Amino acid sequence: MIQTKILFIEQDVERNSPENSELLVAVRSIKKLLNQIDFQAEVVPLESTKKLSNLLESLKNEPLSNSERLLVKKLVKFK
Repeated sequence: MIQTKILFIEQDVERNSPENSELLVAVRSIKKLLNQIDFQAEVVPLESTKKLSNLLESLKNEPLSNSERLLVKKLVKFK
């Protein structure tokens, strides 16, 4: 589910904001982090921005950028 969400967001950014390279980099970074998750074994917290941010930061081994944080908020709110 979250992989589909990030794909839709990536396509939207590429189509509507190609000049916003910072956002596109953030989308691809989050997408790469999500690809590290074994969705059969892990429960991904899609209801909480804070929990999802914490999960992604632990995978990244550093804090998320501002663009990545905004993207996480968008992923949680995206229906």
